[in-house]
Amino acid sequence: MFKRILKIALLVIGATFLFAIPPTLYIFISYYHQLEAEVVARFSGQRWNIPSRIYSDSLLVYPGSSLSDVGFFQRLARLNYHRVDAGQVATRGEYSYDKARGQLVLFLHSFAYPYRNESGEIVQLNLKGESIVSMEDPATHRPIYSFELEPELISGIFQGDWQQRRLVRLSQIPPAMIDAILAAEDHRFYEHHGIDIVRTIKAAWIDFTSGHTRQGGSTLTQQLMKNFFLTPQRSYKRKIKEALMAYIAEQRYSKDEILENYINDIYLGQRGQEGIYGVWEASEFYFSKEPRDLTIGEMATIAGMISSPNRLSPLKHPEAARQRRDEVLASMLQDGYISKAAYDVAVAELMHPREVYTENNDAPYFVDYVKKELSERYPPSVLSAEGLRIFTTLDVHTEKLAEHAIEHNLSELEAKHPKLLRREEKDKLESCLISLEPQSGKIRAMVGGRDYQQSQFNRVVQSKRQPGSVFKPVTYLAAFQETLDGGPQKFLPTTYIEDAPFTWEYGDMSWTPNNYKDRYFGHVTLEMALEESLNSATARLANDVGLDRIRAMAAKLGFGDLPAYPSIILGGIEVSPIQVAQAYAIIANDGLQVHPYAITAVVDENGKVIEGHEFTAEQVLSPELAYMMQFMLEQVINHGTGAAVRTMGFTRPAAGKTGTTNDEKDAWFAGFTPDLLTVVWTGFDQKEVLGLTGAQASLPAWTNFMKAATASRPPIDFTIPPSLVDERIDPLTGDKAGPNCPMSIEGVFPVALAPTTVCPENKAGGAVTEDGHAATSDLPDAIVDPND
Repeated sequence: MFKRILKIALLVIGATFLFAIPPTLYIFISYYHQLEAEVVARFSGQRWNIPSRIYSDSLLVYPGSSLSDVGFFQRLARLNYHRVDAGQVATRGEYSYDKARGQLVLFLHSFAYPYRNESGEIVQLNLKGESIVSMEDPATHRPIYSFELEPELISGIFQGDWQQRRLVRLSQIPPAMIDAILAAEDHRFYEHHGIDIVRTIKAAWIDFTSGHTRQGGSTLTQQLMKNFFLTPQRSYKRKIKEALMAYIAEQRYSKDEILENYINDIYLGQRGQEGIYGVWEASEFYFSKEPRDLTIGEMATIAGMISSPNRLSPLKHPEAARQRRDEVLASMLQDGYISKAAYDVAVAELMHPREVYTENNDAPYFVDYVKKELSERYPPSVLSAEGLRIFTTLDVHTEKLAEHAIEHNLSELEAKHPKLLRREEKDKLESCLISLEPQSGKIRAMVGGRDYQQSQFNRVVQSKRQPGSVFKPVTYLAAFQETLDGGPQKFLPTTYIEDAPFTWEYGDMSWTPNNYKDRYFGHVTLEMALEESLNSATARLANDVGLDRIRAMAAKLGFGDLPAYPSIILGGIEVSPIQVAQAYAIIANDGLQVHPYAITAVVDENGKVIEGHEFTAEQVLSPELAYMMQFMLEQVINHGTGAAVRTMGFTRPAAGKTGTTNDEKDAWFAGFTPDLLTVVWTGFDQKEVLGLTGAQASLPAWTNFMKAATASRPPIDFTIPPSLVDERIDPLTGDKAGPNCPMSIEGVFPVALAPTTVCPENKAGGAVTEDGHAATSDLPDAIVDPND
C-alpha cells in the first residue's frame, strides 16, 4: 500500500513539474538516470578493492616439541586465540592450559591452505613441563601425531587505506547476527523502500530543534549508499542524494543483495594501519571466532559498534561496549528477534573480548622482498585489489629471534666500543641477518637492518660488501676438487703448506697478502690454515691450485664470473649477504644447490592456486667435496677463529667461518648446522672503518640467534659419505694415530688416500690435549687467534 502511495506521489510531483517547470523536470530526470547508472555500475562491477594478504609459514606441532622453544603461546596470542578455563573450550579460537595437570586443549581455527581446507579440530596436548609428550582428541582419545598451527597474517598489499575484509555470502552469517544488525541500525529494513519516512521526519525534527545536524535517520540502504558513493559529512544536500540512491538501489536489487553488501562493507574498527571491515573480520578480531561461533551477546556487541566502532570497542572501552550491547539486546527483545530467556542469558554474559597483545608480527624487510618479487609477475592493480593470498616461508618466531639478536648485539657493541656510536640515524652502525634451511631453500628470517622505520634499505639483498675471509673456503674447495678429480697434486685437510710472507707474481704485477697482525706460523696443515684464517698460507694454496680453478669454483657457488686477480681469493670482491648464504647453503646441503625462496604459493580469492613453488635441486658439488668443507668449517668453530661460538654455549654440531676485510670495514660470520644456515654482516653503510673482526662484531649475534632458533629442532650431525673416512693421524708422520701415538689431529680422507700405517710409539713425543689434539706447544707455533 505504501509503495503504491509513494509511486502516485512521485507521479503527481512529476506531472506538476512537467506542466509547471519543464526544464526543472528534465534536469531531475537526467540527474536521476545519472545516479541510477552509478548505482548499477557499483553493484554489477567490482564493489571493493580487496588487498592481497601476505602470510607466514604454518607451524608443524608434534610430540617432542617444546612450547617455549617454538614460542607457542606468543603464536597463539598473535593468531587471536583466546584462553578460557580448563574444561571450557567450546568454540574455534579457544584454548585452556592446566599447568598443574600438564594439559593444553586447543580448538584450532578453520583455515584455507593452498590445496586443502582445514575445518579446525580440537587437540589435547599432554605435557611434561613444556615438552609435548603426546597428543590426542580429547573426546575420543584418538592419538594425534601432528597438526599445523595456521600461518600468521604479516602484511597486505593495498593502495590508499588498508581496508581488510573477507567477503562472505549472507547465508554464511548466522540469522541472529543479521537480527542484531537490523535491531541496532534499521529494524524496519524489510518494510521500507530505501527511505524510512517516519525515521527521517523524526531525525529532521531533532536536527531542527537543536539548530544543527545531530541525529542520524539513515536506513541501512542509505548507509550503504553513503559508504559506496558519498562523504561522511552531514548535510541536507548529501542526505537528499543518499535517499535518491537508496530508493534506486531498492528498485533494482533485492533486500538480501543489499544486506549482503552491507555486512561486507561496514567499518568496525582499526588494527594498527589495517582497517577492520565487515562482520567476519570483526568477529575474528574482537572475539577470535568465526561469526557462526559467536554468542548472542557477542553478536549484539559487534552490531552495536557500527555507529561508532572506536568509541564502542570492547577492547578499548569495555564498559561503553557493554552498555551499547545491552541496548541492542533490548531492541532485539522488543522487535521479537529473541525470547526473554535468550535476552536474560545474553545480557548476563561477561564481556570477554580477546586479550590485547602488543607484539606485532611484522617482518618489514622480508615483506618488501616478497613484494618486489611479486611485482615482477603481477601488475599493481591485481596485487592491490583482487584479494590474493600469498603464502611465504617466513617463521615469525624465528624472525623475532633474529631481530632481537641483531638489536642486542648492536647495543652491546656500542656499549663496549663507544667509538662506534653515531648521532645521526643514517650514520649509525648497521647489521643484517638472513637465515634459511639449506635442504628446502626456505628463508626463515630476514633482518635487513637495525631499524626499518629509519632505513628501508635491505642490506641482505641490496648491500654489496667485500666478504673478506668468508670467501676463503672457495680456494680450499678448488684444492680438494683437484684431489678428488685425481689430479697430480693431492690436497687434503692434513696436507702441509708454508705460512710465511709470500708475493704472487702475475703478468707485470705482484701482490703480497699479509696475515692478521703480521703473525706467521710456518709449516701448517690446510686445516689449521683455514681454522686460523691465515692469508699467506691461503694465497700459497691458491697459487698452487691456479686462479682459473678457483674462479670456476666461485662460479659454481653463485659468485658469477670473477676477475682474474689474485686478491679475489681473500674476498677482494663485492657480494651481498644473500649471495654468501646461497654459497654456504650448497656446502651445508651436501653439494646440492637449492635456491633460497620466500613465496610458497599464491592463491586467488576463490581458493584456486595460481602459483606454487617448484622445488628444483642441482648437484653442484659432490657430496664428498661438500663434506670435506663441512669438516674444515667445523674445525673453525671447534678450535679456530670461530671458537667463541662454543664458549658462548652453542654445543650442536656446527660449521662456520669468520670474515674480516683487510681495511676492517666489514665483519661477517657465516655458519650452519645440518638443517639451518645463517649469515650475519656488521658495518657502516658509509664504509667507515669498523675496527672489529668478524668474531668480535658478527659472531655473537649469530651464536645468540642460532642457540634460540635451533632449540626446537632435533640435534643432528653432519653425515660422512661412505667414500670418505674420518681418521686421527700423527701430525708429524702422517700415519694413522694408534693408542700409543703421543699426539694426533683429525682429518678426513677419500678411502683410497686414507693412511693405513699406524704411527710407531714415540715416548719422547709431546703432550696431548683433552680433546685429542696435539698441544699447541708441540705444533709449529700454532697460536689460536679468534680475532679474524
